[in-house]
Amino acid sequence: LPSWLWWNGSLDEAPDLLQKLSTSSRRLIIDSALGKPKRCLDLLKEKLTAGEAVSDLNWLRLRSWRETLAMVFDPIYRRSYLNEIINLDIDIEGNHPVQGLLLVAWIANRLKWNLAKCSSQKGKFIEAEFTRPDKKIVSFRLTPLPVGKPSIHPGQIVGLRLISKPDNNPEKAVCVILASESGECMRLEAGGMASMELVEEVVPIQFNTVETDVARLLSSSRGTSSPLLSEATPLASKLLDSSQFST
Repeated sequence: LPSWLWWNGSLDEAPDLLQKLSTSSRRLIIDSALGKPKRCLDLLKEKLTAGEAVSDLNWLRLRSWRETLAMVFDPIYRRSYLNEIINLDIDIEGNHPVQGLLLVAWIANRLKWNLAKCSSQKGKFIEAEFTRPDKKIVSFRLTPLPVGKPSIHPGQIVGLRLISKPDNNPEKAVCVILASESGECMRLEAGGMASMELVEEVVPIQFNTVETDVARLLSSSRGTSSPLLSEATPLASKLLDSSQFST
């Protein structure tokens, strides 16, 4: 029968015990929001590279963001804008960047962007440049926002802004804003976005218990690693290492 190992705690705790328990015959469930960011991504990458079945609750919580973003570009008349993206900003709650890095890595992988350079400003902001297939530059910035009452899931995304500007028709630029609440929408609208076509969607932050997340995972998982997670993780790890981000 299938055997699952759910590591219900920080990935910094008892690494030797985790290594001993997570044999290749067991399907591992972890939460990359719990533990030092480098440790979380390194472990995730190690398991995926080895071909072991691993599920990440932090990735599971990204589903609504990925689905909403995909729906924005689902209309045929908007699909061409995917090839004209010049800027991507992601805001996260607090200082744990893993979820934000997994999302940008998923976007970059789907659109075939290559990482050109990456840095961290004062150990806080993560900035990077990607090259599109047509060799044009996409600027990326991940911004940790201070929060008075942190979520139970560190580093949750609270906002995303994506700007697409066609070279041959720059006045037809589009700004897509996904945010967890109206206040974040207003913050992301700052900086001259009023001159663009504005598309806004609300993606509520999840406050599910870890037990609820595991139940969701088990109800939908086939017991194998997500191919999308497998493709996004190495780039997310590379972004973190290249930026030398400190928390």
